[in-house]
Amino acid sequence: MNVKYGVIIPARNEEAHIGRSILSLRRQVLRPLIIVVIDDSSNDKTALIAEKMGALVIKLKRKSSVSATGTPYLAYVINKGLEVVEKYSLDYVMISGADCLYPKGYAHNLISRMKKENVILASGVVVGEYTSPLSVRGSGRMINAKWFRSIGFRYPLNYGFETWLIFKALSQGFKVKVYKDLKFISLRKTSFNKKKAYLYGKAMRALGYTPLYTLIRATYLALKYGHSIARYLVLGYLKSKVGLYEDILQCTKYIQAKNLLYKLFREI
Repeated sequence: MNVKYGVIIPARNEEAHIGRSILSLRRQVLRPLIIVVIDDSSNDKTALIAEKMGALVIKLKRKSSVSATGTPYLAYVINKGLEVVEKYSLDYVMISGADCLYPKGYAHNLISRMKKENVILASGVVVGEYTSPLSVRGSGRMINAKWFRSIGFRYPLNYGFETWLIFKALSQGFKVKVYKDLKFISLRKTSFNKKKAYLYGKAMRALGYTPLYTLIRATYLALKYGHSIARYLVLGYLKSKVGLYEDILQCTKYIQAKNLLYKLFREI
């Protein structure tokens, strides 16, 4: 398959994982044209290991040690990688976590299906995780570069930026998909804590979710994770002063209905 794609990996203090992650990308049947690691002020050997593995490393400087996950700053970090790969004539762009390990056929199979089914945004799933059909994962995500260029080839610097990309595609009538049989490994177990719940609430506000949907979502989280988690989600939603994604608000209504139906029938 004559397809060119590049991989962007945001990383901070990932010396324990980054080498294995890059190696899994280097061993792909369909090899990436370029792997860009954005070293977000690591104080360990992340950058050194990435460079030895053949990745192009972009080093950023910041004073805060607070995790960027779920914040607009992470969009800024990824965008620094997008600035680099934009210079290449790529057909697809892949976003990866620094702790992700992919089977050799992951990129080939994902792109093959996307091309066959006319899908412009897709991912597989992490082993042991569950996701809805429209919840394309942030890591392991493959993006059609031609379409991405048409909307600016950047993530917006706002909460919920990864979900915004999904909604943007759907609002324009394009297909997105999660391929549940294409599995990969995350070396860190996904957790859902109070901070993540709070940021999730802020993202829901920015994306235009209604108070009713937010309450229903909070109730679901309360049953799954406990009332304190649900409370932080609601606080994030109610107390946040975030900009709304005006361009996808109509699509948000559709997504709310799809998500509720999926969760309802999954629990039955």
